[in-house]
Amino acid sequence: MEKFNGGCYCGAVRYQINGKPKWSGHCHCRSCQMALGGAFVTWAKVAGKDFTVTKGVIKTLEKTPGIIRGFCGDCGTTLTYAAETEVEGQDWSADAWFAAATLDDPSIADPKSHVFVSHQQPWIKLDDGLPTFPEF
Repeated sequence: MEKFNGGCYCGAVRYQINGKPKWSGHCHCRSCQMALGGAFVTWAKVAGKDFTVTKGVIKTLEKTPGIIRGFCGDCGTTLTYAAETEVEGQDWSADAWFAAATLDDPSIADPKSHVFVSHQQPWIKLDDGLPTFPEF
């Protein structure tokens, strides 16, 4: 299986995934906007067993109960997202979610949709033809 690498801005944290992401999409939720300081974030996922930290340690923050965001403790780059419980009938704990832009080659992530567009900033205009959803 092909392996791909990624990491934070300063290089203190590096990770490797086995295979291309199983899914990728743009999240416009207010929580992601605040955590990343942007209008939206592009998340990607692989099976949990296919994500390995190869250098450093991902620090975590659980501001919302059951939602754990991972980041580099040195430069602050957002790296991962985890939900400890089922979300709308899906067991998110089986997958590793990571910020697609942190891949060394982000082009391997192929976003499939925009989610939480109910939180979309009015100055963002979507024109990529992807499906949009008010929530996830």
